[in-house]
Amino acid sequence: MRRHNLLKKPLLIFYSIAGIGMLGHGLFRPILPIFARRVGATGLEVGLLTSGFMLARAITSFLIGKTIDVTGKRKIFVQLGFFAVFIITFSYFFMNSYYGLLFLRFCQGICSGLMWPATQIMVAENAEKGYRARAMSLYQITGRFGALLSRALLSLILLITANIGLGELSSFRVVFLVAGVILFMGFIEVLLVPEQKKKKAEKRIGKPPYSIFLLGFVFGAMIALAPLSLVYLNEYYTISLIGIAILLLCLDVITMLAMYGSSYLTDRITVKKSLWVIIIPCFIAALCLPFAYNFLVFVVLYFIMRMAISSFLPIARAYATSVDPEVGSNIGTLNMVSNLGSVIGPIVAGLIYDALPGAFKIAGYSVIALLLIPAILIKLRNRRGI
Repeated sequence: MRRHNLLKKPLLIFYSIAGIGMLGHGLFRPILPIFARRVGATGLEVGLLTSGFMLARAITSFLIGKTIDVTGKRKIFVQLGFFAVFIITFSYFFMNSYYGLLFLRFCQGICSGLMWPATQIMVAENAEKGYRARAMSLYQITGRFGALLSRALLSLILLITANIGLGELSSFRVVFLVAGVILFMGFIEVLLVPEQKKKKAEKRIGKPPYSIFLLGFVFGAMIALAPLSLVYLNEYYTISLIGIAILLLCLDVITMLAMYGSSYLTDRITVKKSLWVIIIPCFIAALCLPFAYNFLVFVVLYFIMRMAISSFLPIARAYATSVDPEVGSNIGTLNMVSNLGSVIGPIVAGLIYDALPGAFKIAGYSVIALLLIPAILIKLRNRRGI
């Protein structure tokens, strides 16, 4: 049956790699800020752990994309990235200083920039044309399943280490070791990835997908505002941490369904049409958020916006790998601008949160969403592209 085109062996390996990668990375990511504080980091220095990671990943993604177009190689970058990242994760076990953590986190950003652009390109190349967006969607969804599983595994590890009498820092070090083992398993699986034929560099056909790049920056910035929105829920609506956790679980399930549904729609009606289904609801919901004084209204708007943001990820990457022969440059640039958005977005939204009163503290989403207007104009003018 045709649906089995999404379940071919190479694609299943890529899905599994995404799940294992997010399971390993997601296992220690929640404790890293606390660990940094325990070894003497300030609030600003804790923030730099994320900014340094994103900046390193942005630069590396762009360079690796260009390199893929020149050399035609893909698998080697994923192998190097996974091998290095599990070594780095093990190294956290020995860290006792903030600057050591910052260095390792920066190196992890480089590894991420090595792996994910190449993997995304291989997912697209192994999927048939009419199934590309759905294959990319399943790749993203398995990664999210890995992240969800990491939360349960982290809780279990901390519970066990507490019961056997280990202190907080010792418990964190155990988490680093377990995450390293998981990422080593990911490296072993990468060795099973089928070889890709080396492709010769070709001259660019047409124009780069500028509107997708701008949208990638906007959505990357909005994705990074998630932690601030949780603070808003707690402070403005006085939602408890348990309530927020339940809300997040519901959101994760709904966004995964929306992600696959929008990808299915894209494979049927093309990216050009499906992007309108994403952009318009996101734009309207983001503008309305500061005026949602009722909690239920806020949740509905927030869920609509997050579903649109999540749906953009696989669609954009499927498109970036199909518009012209320089797929490496496109996917590398898309990853770069998304990560730069993740660096700049929280800064802008954080300043707005501190400066404005009441419900308008969440207006960072609205301000960033205004950048969707020039993206729409570029999209309308570029008749040859999307």
